[in-house]
Amino acid sequence: MTIFSERVAALRAAAQDGDAGAAREYGRLLSLLPDGNLAEDGPFWAGEPWLRAAVTAHPHDTLARTLLGSLLVTQTAAWRNLLDIVAVAPGAEEEEIESANTRRREEAEELLGDVLREDPEAPTPKACLAALAEVFDERDYPESDFPYDYHLVRTELWSGSVCTTFRLVVADPEELRWACDYWLANYDEFVGPLTLTSYSRGKEIGAVDLLDGSDAIDWEAVAVPPLTGVPLPPGHPAPQWRVYYGFTVEVSP
Repeated sequence: MTIFSERVAALRAAAQDGDAGAAREYGRLLSLLPDGNLAEDGPFWAGEPWLRAAVTAHPHDTLARTLLGSLLVTQTAAWRNLLDIVAVAPGAEEEEIESANTRRREEAEELLGDVLREDPEAPTPKACLAALAEVFDERDYPESDFPYDYHLVRTELWSGSVCTTFRLVVADPEELRWACDYWLANYDEFVGPLTLTSYSRGKEIGAVDLLDGSDAIDWEAVAVPPLTGVPLPPGHPAPQWRVYYGFTVEVSP
């Protein structure tokens, strides 16, 4: 874990020095962390400025554009979720949030659409646009023949009748450990019973209870199921209902 943290620190330093590739990778890794998603004044995403810097430096970097577009889809879904909650008790900010979310959606469609115009068969932009349409109930997003393998870490916290679900979707086990350790070290109050479910081509292949409470995880005792198929591409949504790459929060009234 120390070696991985050192790698992240090196990426940050290189990104700060203007390395667009490092900015892209550092922004992607930040999308695995809860930073900003749990802010009191509404969510923001710590990886966004780094992904924007990567796109600005190299406008033709399809992976950078795909990652930024994917993050905007995640943001749009998160704010749509908040607007659904606000609808229960409307406030003056609802129209402003709705307008900002429309701009996110339009930017995501432009970024991902540009990638598809260059490569019409690119799977991740296509899946992201399908997931974006699903946010607005324009069509369902089940992928019957989902081709990728991934891990899903999940916990639920209840407050009265309101359930807050925290999820982490990632394919690399080292990134999973790093993100979970960061989550526990910095936001242990947002962790209930934590479970890890692994999927191969959309089918569950194993489930592990990571912890019951907010103690540190003993990774030596955790048998993370190996993913033997094609790993989920960065930014690609999972086939479950409104489940996205990286760390996300969903509130159900």
